[in-house]
Amino acid sequence: MKEQEKRINVYIITGFLGAGKTTLLNHLLKQFQLSRNVVIENEFGKINIDATLVNENYESVFELTNGCICCSINNQLLETLNDISSLTNKPKNIFIETTGIADAGEIAANFTPLYMHPIFSLKKIITVIDAENFFSYRETNAVITKQIVAADCILINKGTDKNSILIEVIKKEVRAMNPFAKIHLSTDGFLDWAYLKTINADKVIHSNGPQNIEVGHKIKTVLYETDDLFDIQKLKYELFRHLFLYYHQIYRIKGNVLNESKQVFLVQTVGKTVTISPKNKIIIGKSQLVFIGKEITDNTIKRIVKGTNIKLAS
Repeated sequence: MKEQEKRINVYIITGFLGAGKTTLLNHLLKQFQLSRNVVIENEFGKINIDATLVNENYESVFELTNGCICCSINNQLLETLNDISSLTNKPKNIFIETTGIADAGEIAANFTPLYMHPIFSLKKIITVIDAENFFSYRETNAVITKQIVAADCILINKGTDKNSILIEVIKKEVRAMNPFAKIHLSTDGFLDWAYLKTINADKVIHSNGPQNIEVGHKIKTVLYETDDLFDIQKLKYELFRHLFLYYHQIYRIKGNVLNESKQVFLVQTVGKTVTISPKNKIIIGKSQLVFIGKEITDNTIKRIVKGTNIKLAS
């Protein structure tokens, strides 16, 4: 069996309060009922009410209470993952349902090569959006934007024929914030399990498309293109350094770059997590990186990549 196949699949379900995360989780558990599943539930307070609402298509539930999964009890999450990895009969899938104010990027950071990468395989970050309350909540809760930007999949929930125009407006806003995620619509929190098996998008915005997009909440999507080649190790270091310093400004970076041998590397960051991996059988004419965040300018990007370029491509 291949090493990749031995790893435990991880699906992070996030979304603001009342968006429908537990409903989505129950739909997925029902569809995965023939697999060995583990659920990690997080909620504030000493009693996790959400855990009582989860259906029984799982091996066990690990409850993380009295804190937010992405901050005060992050060590508890790591301990829980260690406990799961030590089980005699390891699960096939882990579903992590976060609290409504969790930062998905921080949670995803636990699955980098520095931590749990050899044991767990983070497959999808799914963000659930409450169509009925999206605009009123988003204006006062910046974490909603971060949840959207971090997502591989966005489920716009509670959509009906009566609010179809609103749904289209939300889709436009979401695409401006995250051009990578696949958007799904639902009236009752349902998502087809087959989608969780698909490969996450790794393409950047088309070079003939918008170079600089800004939506009303001042989140900008900026495409950076260059003929330069990159020192991959220097680029990784600079991305780590700048994300640590400017985490609240830079939400996500994604794209393909060329190294000195003109090999293609996929660059992905979510929160403070940086992953750069070689991409075989892909040919690109120039390096492209998409930056998503607040108040990002061309000078911001040039400052980040300064010193990582090797030479102009010949």
